[in-house]
Amino acid sequence: MHSNIEEGAVTACDKTQDDYSQSLRDFLTSWDLEYKGKTKKLDLFNPSITAQYTDDQKEYFARTFYHIRGHFYKFLWMLGNNAPNKELKNQILYNIEEEFGGDSPSHEELYFEFTKALKLDITDEFLTEKNHLPFIKEFNLKHLEWLKDNDWPGKWAAFSAYERLDNIDYANLLGLARSFGVTGHGLTFYIIHNKADHFDRTYQNLVEVWKLDQYKVKEAFGFIGSHQINMWKILSDTIQKR
Repeated sequence: MHSNIEEGAVTACDKTQDDYSQSLRDFLTSWDLEYKGKTKKLDLFNPSITAQYTDDQKEYFARTFYHIRGHFYKFLWMLGNNAPNKELKNQILYNIEEEFGGDSPSHEELYFEFTKALKLDITDEFLTEKNHLPFIKEFNLKHLEWLKDNDWPGKWAAFSAYERLDNIDYANLLGLARSFGVTGHGLTFYIIHNKADHFDRTYQNLVEVWKLDQYKVKEAFGFIGSHQINMWKILSDTIQKR
């Protein structure tokens, strides 16, 4: 029986698929709790603090976060170029297709609705990258370096971890946007990401990686989680000092 992740993977005779899936879910539950605990300590995700942000602080967040979330297409492009088969490539293409929104506005357009609610026009950021600051460039580059330095199972585990963070980070980010006084359509970008099922789509192949090498999954999730928290901390501290 062949895995989509790595041809010729051998399943241990003393463990069933359900056993692997349960042990992976136990790990994910622990990882979630640890990550959530760290985000709760950040001023950035404390609505009582962010509700007091000045217009300058809100603008700084809006312009910098654009580059924190807006360069993920490079990650997907690199991942897709290394995918070993059509099924995996199609999963990545689904993610890209969803970014375009089908007959609905693209995620890019929805983000601009959020910034418009703050009375900002940041549509030139894609071209000028004026606020693609050094710590954000490093954040984005480290993800690509991980893909370069790891084999396909390690790449997929990192991708899965990144997608899982959406369901944690966007709950926090939705609260942040609301604390800015944004309502209605201006919140749509955060709402749809808060409900995203992208991690679920990566899960079955993540189980296959877990069966092959649990350490590889733990290493990838450890990197993605700590790297993300470090970025949020720098952003939080920088905004607070403005």
